[in-house]
Amino acid sequence: MLLAGALAGSALTAVTGTASATPGAAAPDTAAAAVVPSGPGMELSAASFTQMTVDDVGQRVWIAGDRVYPDGSRDGEVVGVLYGGVGRAVASAHMAAPLSGVAVEPDGSKVYAGQSDHIATYSHYSGSLYPLDPIPAPADGCGRELVHTGGRLFFTSRPAASPEGCADALGSVGVAATAEGGKAGEVMYSSTPIHLEGGPGGLLVTAPERWSPTADPDLGIYRVTDGADGNLLEFLGERRFTEDGTDRGMDFRDADFSADGSVLAVADGVRGTVLLGGQDARFLENHYAPLPEGVAPTAVAFSPDGKWFAQGGAASGDAADLTLAFADPSVERQPLRISFEDEAAGHRVVPRGMEFSGDGQQLFVVTSNQEGTRFWLHTIQTREALAPSRIVDVTHGPAVAGGPFRVTGRLDLDGLAPTEAPRITVQRLNGLEVADLPSVPVAEDGTFVLEDVLPDRVGDVHYVLGYAGDEVHYRSEHWLVVETVKASSTVTRDGR
Repeated sequence: MLLAGALAGSALTAVTGTASATPGAAAPDTAAAAVVPSGPGMELSAASFTQMTVDDVGQRVWIAGDRVYPDGSRDGEVVGVLYGGVGRAVASAHMAAPLSGVAVEPDGSKVYAGQSDHIATYSHYSGSLYPLDPIPAPADGCGRELVHTGGRLFFTSRPAASPEGCADALGSVGVAATAEGGKAGEVMYSSTPIHLEGGPGGLLVTAPERWSPTADPDLGIYRVTDGADGNLLEFLGERRFTEDGTDRGMDFRDADFSADGSVLAVADGVRGTVLLGGQDARFLENHYAPLPEGVAPTAVAFSPDGKWFAQGGAASGDAADLTLAFADPSVERQPLRISFEDEAAGHRVVPRGMEFSGDGQQLFVVTSNQEGTRFWLHTIQTREALAPSRIVDVTHGPAVAGGPFRVTGRLDLDGLAPTEAPRITVQRLNGLEVADLPSVPVAEDGTFVLEDVLPDRVGDVHYVLGYAGDEVHYRSEHWLVVETVKASSTVTRDGR
């Protein structure tokens, strides 16, 4: 037995404000961020939600829950929604209900789903799932959680004859065997329901539920080892949220590690987002803008590329249910705030209902109606949280075929200074001929000058001026259409 110890207890609106084009110049964005509607999501077939995970290799979002049919019957369903690459748009497998928990191998080759008496295992290829031998597991009647971290699959088990018995049953955290000789067994026991979260470098969080309003369960952080010394988990630290017992303890909703594992964000039902040291569980100061007052926190997520941090909740009315901010709190920009308040979008972010794609370019959010009987999957492009950029005030001199040509303009950056010296890319389109011209630098005041020699022929010449964006600004482009003439007179059509 691998016993590590017993556990006690969309159309989006940009914020205005202009920065100079000088890299590194301080230009804090203090304008209040507008709350924008989410737009419709993809309604899921399941009538319950238990867990989600992202397969970066197969580019799928995997979601586990139960599906209810018109005759009242139900079965367990795991679905994998494609967000890139090739293959079936939606992969799915059906099994006995209840289904609880889902995990995926890092290479996307296997998908795991929690059943009441085992862990169902499927091989996955391009949207097709093929059943494999199940993984033995202790009985569970309270809902499993699965997580794959440090090369191992961990899962919770909690036998109970009825939902009421879940509060008193003795549960465990188990680990599956591996083909390389890793042994199966229980790594810890818990007298209360427990939640799992994995992190980079084999990090593992165990978070028990609060068994009474005055209880103060302890959150534990571990690192997965090779088990050579007989202990699969190396203990790194633990944290009780009320050290002196005078306040309510941790009311766990969700947790996630930063990309480098140095920070653990915890969504707490009482305190909102709490930040802990990812290696020692010490309290850290929270510099992130909180969810609006009165919004019940339900989910947190860091992007694997280290750029973004998201907080989800359950709001009423048009208050924001989700905020998306830079993971680096020193970037002084208001977060993108999104409200889910629509019959085709859901009304709240479900607990543990947010995950990023591996490249950080997409945030996947599961929402539900107020009753928790219908669910939607939303895909938010994180670029919408970047500060806008614009190429403006574009003018030019005479456009004589075969002659020199001069264009001036200005790069306008909202809210924040660029993180590197900006340049304007230039393409010239002359009929079927496309030429990439050398990029031009942008001065400190945002102005730029393009000098070129026009083609010999008379007619339309198109210039595409572009800014590729930077870490905090979204890309932009401007189309300039010039009609060249032999004479000195010039006719111009200018557009974006």
